Amino acid sequence: MIEFHAGIGPDSQAIGIALEEMFLDYVIAPARAPLPVTVVGNARLPGANNVLLALARKTNHFLPDAAAAAPWLAKTPPSLETLAAQLADGDFIFGVYTIADMAMYPHVAPLRGQLAAFPNVARWEQRMRLRPEVGRGMVAVSR
Repeated sequence: MIEFHAGIGPDSQAIGIALEEMFLDYVIAPARAPLPVTVVGNARLPGANNVLLALARKTNHFLPDAAAAAPWLAKTPPSLETLAAQLADGDFIFGVYTIADMAMYPHVAPLRGQLAAFPNVARWEQRMRLRPEVGRGMVAVSR
């Protein structure tokens, strides 16, 4: 069982999405953390990028090349222009669905009304929004 100490904001939502997408057994800790932390046994793993990479490695799913994923998992994600360019040739950031998509979606979702200038991003945002696990992950931190 994974104990998830959620913070508030997109980093915690990204981890919520990952936990749901990977069908991992988890519980949300009652108190909020200044940054998201997961606890498995006695091991504590802080920070969304560390947690997302660890969960992807644990399940052997949704794992892109770690170096290529680094900008997409960073605290300050790439711009909408960069995301639009990355999505020009595929449905997802790396062509297939990965933790990079999970990390970016919570940053982009609040901008839904501003995506008309970025049709690739608008299509990606809709594709992401329609995934049931994304919806459950986005609200998991509000439990």
